[in-house]
Amino acid sequence: MPVVKINGISLHYQYHPCDQTSAPATPPVLLLAGMASDSASWQPAIVPLRQQHSLLIPDNRCTGRTTPQTIVSSRDAMVTDILCLLDELGIERVNIVGHSMGAMLGWALACTAPERVTSLVSAAGLPSIVPARIALFKSLRTLRSETNERDWFGLLYQFLFCPEFFENPDAIEAALNGSMSYPHKQALSAFSCQVDALESFLPPLPLEKLACPVTLMTGSQDTLMTPRMLQTFGEAHPEVRTVVVENAAHALHWEQPETFVRIVLDALEAV
Repeated sequence: MPVVKINGISLHYQYHPCDQTSAPATPPVLLLAGMASDSASWQPAIVPLRQQHSLLIPDNRCTGRTTPQTIVSSRDAMVTDILCLLDELGIERVNIVGHSMGAMLGWALACTAPERVTSLVSAAGLPSIVPARIALFKSLRTLRSETNERDWFGLLYQFLFCPEFFENPDAIEAALNGSMSYPHKQALSAFSCQVDALESFLPPLPLEKLACPVTLMTGSQDTLMTPRMLQTFGEAHPEVRTVVVENAAHALHWEQPETFVRIVLDALEAV
C-alpha cells in the first residue's frame, strides 16, 4: 500500500502509470477528491484517463486510508500535504483535476506553487467557498450525529445527483449499499474535521499568481456550485474556460463520466 509519512499524517495514494508506454512524457494528472470523498470517488474516470496520462490520486487528510482520519485540517495544511507528496515522489509538475473541495484545493495549489502546476481543471468548485455552503455542511454534520447513517447518505445524495436518479429505486439501493459497506468510509469525527476546515477556504486567493490555463465546469443541475455562479465567475475572469455539463448535478463525473473525461482530455491536449 503506497503511503508517505508527511506533515503529521500517513498519506495514502494511488499511482497509475499511463497505459501507453510510448506516449510522450507529460506531467501526471493529480486527481483531488471532494468533501467526504477519497481516491475511490474517481472510479469512473480512472480507466479512460490513464489510457493517455499517468495518474496520481491521494486520499486527502481526514479521508480514505490516510491516517489518522480524525485530524485538524485546513486549506494550508492540505496544500502542504500535496506539495510534500510531490517532493517525496520526485514529481516537479502536475496537471490538476479537482472536484468540489478538491477543486478549491487545486486553485490554492495553483496560486501557492504556480511553478508546479501545468494546468487546472476545476469541477464544481470555485477558488473560495461561499458562506452558505459552510452553513449547509454544518447542518449536515449535526444531522449525521442525530440520525440513522443510511438515511443521512440518502439525504446527501439529494445534493449530489439529478432528480432522475431518484426515479430508480434500484440505483438508490445500490448506492446506499455501496456507501454503507465501503471499508474506508469516513468517520463522523473525520467528517467533522473537514467541516471545521471549510472556513479556511473563505479568504480570497491571489489569482493574479496563476500561471496555467484553467477550465472551470459544473453540472447544469448542480445546486452547490450553480451554473449562475460559474457564469458570474467566468464574466469576471474571461481567461478561464467555463463549461456547463448537461444532465448532471454536483457529482458530474459520476452522472456524465464520458463528457467529464472528454472535457478533461481536451484541457490537457490544449496544454
